[in-house]
Amino acid sequence: MINLDKQEIPEKRGVIISVDGKIDTNGTEALREKIRESLDDVELRYVVINLAKCDFITSVGLGMLVGAHKKANAIGKKLAFVELHKNIESIFRITNLYTFFHVSSGPDQVWGE
Repeated sequence: MINLDKQEIPEKRGVIISVDGKIDTNGTEALREKIRESLDDVELRYVVINLAKCDFITSVGLGMLVGAHKKANAIGKKLAFVELHKNIESIFRITNLYTFFHVSSGPDQVWGE
């Protein structure tokens, strides 16, 4: 089960999507939709995914995040990941996605980049 909380930060032209739970088959689809609607919002420049409370992700979920990252770059937006749970950080490092993705300790570092 996954819970997603979307918080808009208008003064930064950004949004923070906090993930609580596992990014499994159902979680991937729910998160994909939240990311898609955020990337499609012309007012937003930054989409930040907080993974502090997410301790599991499937390969399908990783693939979806790679696709979302590529889409964000293609349309001139930034998709960033913050506050990674240690399990997710380990997966990002093992798969070499840690250097592919924009990873920061918190949203303040994203807005300042």
